[in-house]
Amino acid sequence: MTRRSIQTRTPRRLALPLLLATSLGLAGCAGQAVQQSSTSPVEAYTELGLGYLERNNLPRAMAALDHALEADPRDGEALQAMAIVYQRQGETRLADEFFQRALSNDPGFTRARNNYAAFLYDRGRTREACEQLEQASNDTQYNNRAQLFANLGQCQQEIGDVAAARQSLERAQAIDARAPRSYYLLAELEYAQGNYSRAWEQLQVFMRLAGATPDSQRLANQISAARGGDTSSSNLPLRPHGTL
Repeated sequence: MTRRSIQTRTPRRLALPLLLATSLGLAGCAGQAVQQSSTSPVEAYTELGLGYLERNNLPRAMAALDHALEADPRDGEALQAMAIVYQRQGETRLADEFFQRALSNDPGFTRARNNYAAFLYDRGRTREACEQLEQASNDTQYNNRAQLFANLGQCQQEIGDVAAARQSLERAQAIDARAPRSYYLLAELEYAQGNYSRAWEQLQVFMRLAGATPDSQRLANQISAARGGDTSSSNLPLRPHGTL
């Protein structure tokens, strides 16, 4: 079958896990002493830095993380948080260095590895990003494993490994059948391979889970046109958001 390219309006990016499970809502100065806490100084300052980082207050985040790394220069959480600070500041070399330091000191830190993969992907280092995600996928206890496999599938598709990408995206669906992103990515992949019926099925599931988006409407029109049918996506059997 004829393979078709996907036209997107915005650059594709890998999805990132949340920095923290909950919002910290911290107040005060990052340089203030951390007292009356059951956690260690490095944990307390890292938590403070992550709170500022979530609010994009980069100067205070950096100050708090500097204190954390003074307490423990090898702490993986503090190192990867500092990498994200440098990434947001556009300090690419330093961001890369701190991600690598975090993973060198804590090879099992899967969230940092996923964040590093996204960093590499955004800079066109796609094959390196895939390698990081493949290593991260071995962590069977990782909370965002479905997202990780969706990222891996997207990455593998970018480097032309269609069979591996399909397998990763199907794995993401098996882990969390209600996470919509893997269905959209697989719909894109199948459309590009000329498998229009399969692409249509995947896109229908995505739209039932996430609702219609500009990208999904555009892909629906492309699939419908390729199948020689109505070029409108209005005939998709949509259901209320979040239902199957």
